[in-house]
Amino acid sequence: MRNLTWLVVPFGLAVYLATMAPAVGLIDSGELAAGCHLLNILHPTGYPLYTVLGRLVSLIPVGSVVNRVAGMSAVLAAAGVGLLLLLFRRMKLDPVASAAVALGTGLSLPVWSVAVDVEVYALSLALGVLVWLSVEAARDRRFLLLAAFLAGLALTNHMSATSIVAGAGLAFVVERWQVLKRRWFVLLLFFLLGLSPYLFLVLRARAGPLLAWGNPVDLERFWWHVTGKQYRVWMFSLPFSEVLANAGRGLVLLGRSLLVVLVPVAGYGLVKLYRARRGLAMGLAVSVLLCFLYAVNYSIPDIEAYFIPCVVGLGILAAVGSDALCRRLGRFRHAFWLVPVAALALNFTSASRRGHHVALDGARNTLASAADSAVVLTEWWDFYSPSLYLEHVEGARPDLCVIDKELVRRSWYFDYLENAYPWLVENSSAEIDRYRVYLDRFEHGTLRDPAGIQGAFTALLESFVRNNPGRPGYVTFDPYTDRDAREMFRDRRWTPVGLLFELREDTLMPPFDYDRFRVRLPARADPRTQANLSRYSRFARARFELLSRAGREDEAAALREWHEAAFGRGW
Repeated sequence: MRNLTWLVVPFGLAVYLATMAPAVGLIDSGELAAGCHLLNILHPTGYPLYTVLGRLVSLIPVGSVVNRVAGMSAVLAAAGVGLLLLLFRRMKLDPVASAAVALGTGLSLPVWSVAVDVEVYALSLALGVLVWLSVEAARDRRFLLLAAFLAGLALTNHMSATSIVAGAGLAFVVERWQVLKRRWFVLLLFFLLGLSPYLFLVLRARAGPLLAWGNPVDLERFWWHVTGKQYRVWMFSLPFSEVLANAGRGLVLLGRSLLVVLVPVAGYGLVKLYRARRGLAMGLAVSVLLCFLYAVNYSIPDIEAYFIPCVVGLGILAAVGSDALCRRLGRFRHAFWLVPVAALALNFTSASRRGHHVALDGARNTLASAADSAVVLTEWWDFYSPSLYLEHVEGARPDLCVIDKELVRRSWYFDYLENAYPWLVENSSAEIDRYRVYLDRFEHGTLRDPAGIQGAFTALLESFVRNNPGRPGYVTFDPYTDRDAREMFRDRRWTPVGLLFELREDTLMPPFDYDRFRVRLPARADPRTQANLSRYSRFARARFELLSRAGREDEAAALREWHEAAFGRGW
């Protein structure tokens, strides 16, 4: 078994490193990398343990900061595979079945996808497996306190761990009730000790980092942040039809993660485990069910990683079932090595981020579209998140002021704006004061004037440009499709320039050389990548139409040629 561990874990790590993102990625990659390096407070639920570990890793003088933090994901995911092997060893499962299922779990799409980019879920994987390992080890009374501590620690990284902690708790209750009844107070203390990294959020927020998401300086804001109040609108409020659709996609994802053929094996493993360890079997089943119910009732685009506790639980059951089959198959049990081979072949194209520069190119090209000392308003997180990293870690375009208009809806964001752009806050102080009266009522659920807060909101956004006349104003959103945009800058002309609309007071359209852009197309474009790439076509087409109407045919033709050369097609 030990030899297999030394083979499986390095192999998994090698796969992760070979397919790792080469630069800052889409979604939260930029915010997380910058947040770790600068010890910011990250988006809810804060991820204090991840932040501290990421800070330490970011100081290693190898590659860029984002490469270092992405490498931490690869190492943590490989550690999760190794911990699965240790768990299977303690359960005395067949070595071939154990190694094959552990590696197959590590090469499943949800796990592999988070192992190759800057994300918090690889740490969740390692902590989750540690919790199940502690459940197994806690059959020895000496490990009970460690199990309680690890259960608390797992909750400091991602709330999806709640399903694992709940399942592990059930297993403890069923199997060790007499011990728990006598030692519950000490176990509770160790559980709370595991939660102690959350103190980092309060202490760091009070120290005044560059960006303190949620600003958890007091009990109220701390509670809002760690419970994800900002995101509750997307939780458990979906119509039943959407829940059903999400459930269908979730079942397909889990079936793919188990390569379909392991689904009945996991069911067989549940039956076998229930006969031998009723508490553990019940805990795993409850964990899988709670995780699934949580994921299908939460509507976000990148939901796949939320199924990782399901994949882990089902992987453990599949290993138990595979062990029983291996005992019957004899030497033919080596056929189980087809599991990781099939997972590698099936998921390589979808999970690999090798050569994926879409976020980096998009952010750099957007920043390059703005004139010197410009103010840029954006709603596009896949631009804003990488730009946070590029601006505050790599020092790109320090002359620009980039504002996420959706984060302006949060009171804590004004602390960041004051830290990053004090002149902006000073010049819009009157508009900020008026808006924050409404915002405080909104955040406390006492707002009775939605029209008032919307008017104050759009007036504030306008002031960021109007009150700084020496700075050109730009936006990334469309004046025809964005609800807020329809109420703003009606006296300005929205002129497409690069990947931005310049807010001009005249009718001139300045020249722009699109050959300045660097566009590297990935081998495969998932829907999120396609959405980011489509922005080039949208802005280029809008500019082409204006150039054609203005009789600037040479520039229009050059723009069309650039687009066809960059993307191999028209728009």
